[in-house]
Amino acid sequence: MTQAHTESVLELMNRFQEPVVRPWLSELAMPPGSRGLDVGCGMGLYALWLASVVGPKGGVVAIDPSSERLAEAQVTFKDAPEAAWITLRQGSGTAIDEADQHVDWVWCSDVLHHIDEAVRAVTEFKRVTRPGGTIYIKESQVLPALLLPGHLDLERQLQRADVEFQKREAGEHSFQERRQRTYATLHEAGLHDIRVETRIVQRQAPLDEATKRYIQTAIFDRTWGPRIREQLSEAEWELRCTLCESDSPHAIVKRRDYYCLYPVTLFSAHV
Repeated sequence: MTQAHTESVLELMNRFQEPVVRPWLSELAMPPGSRGLDVGCGMGLYALWLASVVGPKGGVVAIDPSSERLAEAQVTFKDAPEAAWITLRQGSGTAIDEADQHVDWVWCSDVLHHIDEAVRAVTEFKRVTRPGGTIYIKESQVLPALLLPGHLDLERQLQRADVEFQKREAGEHSFQERRQRTYATLHEAGLHDIRVETRIVQRQAPLDEATKRYIQTAIFDRTWGPRIREQLSEAEWELRCTLCESDSPHAIVKRRDYYCLYPVTLFSAHV
């Protein structure tokens, strides 16, 4: 899969979650004028949203190890007034180029489960955060989403197949399992005042375009696409095609009674 395709999937996910996550950001301990760090900023949408929360008297340092993603972030920032108080920098979450106790908060969205040395990364988050500051780790689908209502067995099989596929990249523990270990990771890094909150992205027919594009492109075509075919029986694959293919006359997202429930979990810890 190309980098451009990866980025498009990430943007689709962020846009899908935006109506739930953006208001949530304004409730967090990120007061106007505060300075924070966005670890693994990707295309930069969250950096913009975070910057809008802290305002022009605050600041966001957005880091990502990928030069390609940073270039995409530059495009995202174009013509956005919030870009004036964002510093974009190439960098790793396990070796952050910031002084000790330098930021008021750290934000890491859907990235920690991709870092093999997750405890080391969170230890770095802790090092750069001032006493009394907060570390936020946002992960999507710590709990599995409901995307095929009324087809429980098939959805479970698709989820299991995806977990097995993920292990090719993630190793012993799938990305799903890594997400579920976030609390333990924070604890192992020496953080103790840990809180967990989950909110649900709820959508129902008629679906908005952002929802349709995310579910169809990112989930049905990619996550549950040909890459997991070998994990499914002939009957399971046939039913998957009937429900998930965009050109199927029985595509589930075209139904007037369609709905989905998609959990987003925020782990937070005070330093």
